[in-house]
Amino acid sequence: MGLSHADVRRILDTLDRAEQLESLEIKVGDYLLQARKPGAAPLAAHFTDSSVALSIGASSSGAPSATPKPVSPSDFAAAEAPAQPDAVPEGMTAIRAPMVGTFYLTPKPDAPPFVAVGSDIKVGDTVCLVEVMKMFNSIESTVSGKVHRVVARHGQLVQHDQILMLIDVTRD
Repeated sequence: MGLSHADVRRILDTLDRAEQLESLEIKVGDYLLQARKPGAAPLAAHFTDSSVALSIGASSSGAPSATPKPVSPSDFAAAEAPAQPDAVPEGMTAIRAPMVGTFYLTPKPDAPPFVAVGSDIKVGDTVCLVEVMKMFNSIESTVSGKVHRVVARHGQLVQHDQILMLIDVTRD
């Protein structure tokens, strides 16, 4: 099972029309389609079958061309994930995104944030939301401590396992 050219065109047209969607990732069988709007954070491309990948090119007018061109996964080597501090400083614990989605610090647009830098939190406190397909998932702290840094931006598309915030777990 794979994606036809028409399937890819429909998916890319949907991404183009979606106002609040910057990028998407779709896996069908052994194939992974990743697409992003210009200016969106790059996505890393991974393919389990290195023989086939599709790329929709743009014509000189800026409109998508009618024919896809085959490319290899090595053509995507320059596309890297956004800079991410992998090393968590000593005494800090990272709260990470459990899924791909949109990161929110507030329960609704006009509400105060769940937490801010300097907030004391305990195990089980809701620290943010990650929205996936209109479903809002509460992200709870697994540690007690003080919010040291909020790494993700409110409204940002976050990737699975991306650091959302750092919690200082040291005791004075």
